Parts: sequence; structure tokens; C-alpha cells
Amino acid sequence: MSDEKAIGYIKRHLESGRMAEAIEISKLTGVPVSKEELKSYLHQYLEKGWMAKAKEGSKAAGIELKNEVLAGYIDKYLADGRIYSVIEASKITGTPIPKERLVAIGRECLLKGKLNPGLEAYALVEETPPEEELITCGKKCFEEGQLYLGLEAYKKANMSPPEEELITCGDRCLSNGSPAPGIEAYKKANKTPTREMLRACGEKCLLERRTDEARTAFVAAQKIEETVKARPIEIRETSFQEISGEIEESWKGIGPKACLKCKNESGFKERYFILSRCPENREEEEQLEELMKKRHGVEHYYIAVDVFGDDRGLINSAVCGKCGSQDVFFDF
Repeated sequence: MSDEKAIGYIKRHLESGRMAEAIEISKLTGVPVSKEELKSYLHQYLEKGWMAKAKEGSKAAGIELKNEVLAGYIDKYLADGRIYSVIEASKITGTPIPKERLVAIGRECLLKGKLNPGLEAYALVEETPPEEELITCGKKCFEEGQLYLGLEAYKKANMSPPEEELITCGDRCLSNGSPAPGIEAYKKANKTPTREMLRACGEKCLLERRTDEARTAFVAAQKIEETVKARPIEIRETSFQEISGEIEESWKGIGPKACLKCKNESGFKERYFILSRCPENREEEEQLEELMKKRHGVEHYYIAVDVFGDDRGLINSAVCGKCGSQDVFFDF
């Protein structure tokens, strides 16, 4: 083995916390490792919370790590919420950890969305986390796209997660390029993500060369598209007041501007209809025209898409208050 390869091999072992093996390789290859470098790595191990590896490495290197120095890291691990490192350090140094300190750290972990360390801290003092802390943790997990941790937190609190939090989690998962948990989050909320969201997720996965995840997203988008096309268009008359809370803030409306028959520009009587989905082709457009005419007596109208943030459409029609004509010009 060349010196260059040996140096790289030794470095990889040191960086992964395997100091004893690195020292053995150094002896076998004749490539020296200085005490200063070994001390530097021991310090890195302690900073990372690898106290057991630091202890083992110091023994192999013949470098003393005083117990009081090691015990001093416990406070640092506690402050960082690294419960597993705290437990390990406590066992190695024989330093007891006050109950109230563990409870405080457990609470802090849960409020930050760190479920497992939080539960571990409470378990060490044989206490059950308060329901409100678990719910806060679950909500935080959902906001960060951690579906399964969020579900576990709510399960521990004996509560069902709210629909809106599940959808928030699903959106975050899909935007992060995690289609499986994103789709599952929507399913648990009894909702369906939009085709556009799934396709965007799939494209992100493709860019990151994660073909399996991309396939999951694209297949789900295709299934939704097929389901939508197979579903007949339903029409429901509504009022602008009723739908105003659902409409996307960026949508400024259509609005009648002028009657093409008498040139009147005010006093229009408007009607609104919600479509369960927008027509996909000319055949469906003609069917919709026929339904609007027969059921609602509307011959002229405009369809606004993407106003609800999903597949639904909004029909706006108007009658001139002056001459009664439906032949009204709309401004988009």
C-alpha cells in the first residue's frame, strides 16, 4: 500500500471514530500519526457526543482524558438536547443527572419536535410527558415533514392528528421530494394531493437521481388524473360570499365590464357556480354548455381555473340589468 493510500485509509478511520484501528494501520504501514492530530480527533469525538469512542481512542493512543474533563461535557450535551450522549457520558463518568434537569431537557426536546430524545429523557426519570407537550411535538414534526414521528407523538398523547396538520405535513413531504409519506399524510386526512404537486415532487426526485421515488410520485399523479377524467362534472350554484374564504388570495376575479348588446357598464346581476372539476376537452366543454343552458338557463359564462388551488373550477355569469342580455363582456 502506498503512503498516499495509507494516509487516506487512516484518515477515514479517524473521522469515523475508529482511532484504535487507525493507530494499528499506522504501525503496520509505517505512516506516522502525531499526538497532536490524535488529540484533535479526540476533541472532535467529544464535541460530537462520541464519548465512548473518545475513551477507547485515548486508551489506544496513550492520551489521558481526565474524568472531570469528560464530566464537563455532560452539561454541553444536556444544553444541546443530546440525550443519548448524556446517558453514555453519565455511565462513563459515573456522574448522576438531576431529575429536574432531565425533565426540563425532555420538555425542551418535545417542544422542538425531537420526539425520541424527549421520550428518552422522561423515561430516565420514569415519568410520562404531558399531553400538551406531545401534541406540540407532533405538530412540529408535521410542519417539518416528519410524518411518522408526528403520528407517534399524537399516538402517545392518545389523540388523533388534525386534518389540517396532516395536509401541512403532506405538502412539506412532497415539496421535499418525499412522495410516499406525503401521499400517506393526505390519505390519513382523507384528501388527495393535486396532480401538479405530485408531478413537481417527481421532477425533484428525478433531478436528485432518486428514480424509485420519482416513479412513486408520477404513478400517483397519473392515477389521480385517470380518476378525475372518469368522474362526471358536477355543478353547484353558490354565492361569492360563500366561496370568498376558499378562493386563492392572488385571484382578483373576473367581473362583468360591458353589455355587448346595449353597451351598459354597470348594474349586472351575477351568478356563480362551482364545478367539481374543469372540462378536459371540447366534448366535455359542449356537455357543460348544454347542462348550464338546460338546468340553469345560462348561455354565456366564463370559467376561472386554479382559483381554489385544486381541480375545481368557478363559473361566473352575468345578466345586464338594463336590457336583460347575457351577452356580457368579462374582464380577466
